[in-house]
Order: sequence, then structure tokens, then C-alpha cells
Amino acid sequence: MGENKMMHGFFFEPKELRPVDNEKSPKLNEIENRPGYYKWWANKKDFRMILSKLGADFDTIIRENVVECFDEFYCVYVGIAVKESVRSRINWHVNDKHDKKRVEKGYLSTLRQTISSIVANNQLAKKETNDFIDRLKVEVFYSNYEINSIEAKTEIEKIEKDLIQAKLRVLNIRDNEHPSAQSMKKTLQKLRKESKAKALE
Repeated sequence: MGENKMMHGFFFEPKELRPVDNEKSPKLNEIENRPGYYKWWANKKDFRMILSKLGADFDTIIRENVVECFDEFYCVYVGIAVKESVRSRINWHVNDKHDKKRVEKGYLSTLRQTISSIVANNQLAKKETNDFIDRLKVEVFYSNYEINSIEAKTEIEKIEKDLIQAKLRVLNIRDNEHPSAQSMKKTLQKLRKESKAKALE
């Protein structure tokens, strides 16, 4: 599965990870309490929309074969969990309170900051952000090392760096030196700055 034959992990639907009747989702507990890394995948329609907002052309990106994809889903973001479990990290991305204080203090999930900036140009747009996240898929990979260990940090940070350099991850900003990302990264940084200012008006 996947044109570049990369190893695949365990897939989860974000909407299944949300609380049900104020109780933590049982599906969330299926994500193991271990360090690791994860990939977020967008469908073709949403991937096209992201590229459009970032001033890039879908057909050009596909022709250049710089994005990781499978079954018309496209990997848009790579993240890691070293000081905490993958479960905690995914829970932060999916179930963040997403209020004005968290936007102001910079506590909002980095992925949520980015998505809210793209879909609504306003980092307070919780519903629009949740709706978009619920259309994504998240793929989880685990490390065999202990949480917050030197070994986990060394292993996982290297994997993250290699993944970001190997293929275009359009929503990653930090350490994203992929040649195809440079113009998009500048646009995304500008969008995030504008959308935070709008949220705090």
C-alpha cells in the first residue's frame, strides 16, 4: 500500500477519538501509551484546498512526485511524541480545548493553529478546525524505547527529520527544508500570524 513502499502503521479516524457523552473515547485508548511518531493524511479534495491556500498547484505537485500518498490520501503533516505518549499527543491535536486563552498563550496544538489558519483564517475557529480534522486520518507508529528516554529522542527525531526531507509535508514548518516546501512554508507562516491576530482582536 503506497506508491513509495513505505512501511505503514496503525490508522485512526479522528472523529472516533473524541469524547462520547463527556466520557473519554474508548478508541483513544487503542493508541498505545508509548513514544513514537505519526502522520496526518488528507483526502484529495482537502489536499487540493490546502495547496490552493498555500499558492501551490495540485497537478504540478503530483507530476513532480514529491508527496507521499496512497488510495488518494496525501500525507500533509508529520509529528512526534517523545516526552509523552503518542496517545497524549494525538489527544492534544484532536481534543484541544481551543479557546482564546490557549490561542493567546500559544498553547494551542501546532497542527490546530495551522489548520484553523488555512480553513478559516482565524485561530479561534474551533468548529471549522474540528470539522476538517475529522476528515483526516492519523497514522501512528511506536518506538520500543521508554517515554522521554535519550534513545527514544534520538530515534524518533531522526525519523521525523528524514520523513520531512524525503517527501513534501505541506503543513510542517519547523525543520522543513524540503525544496518544494519553501514558498508554501512562507505563506503558511504569514497565514498563521494573520489568523492569530484576527483571533485576538
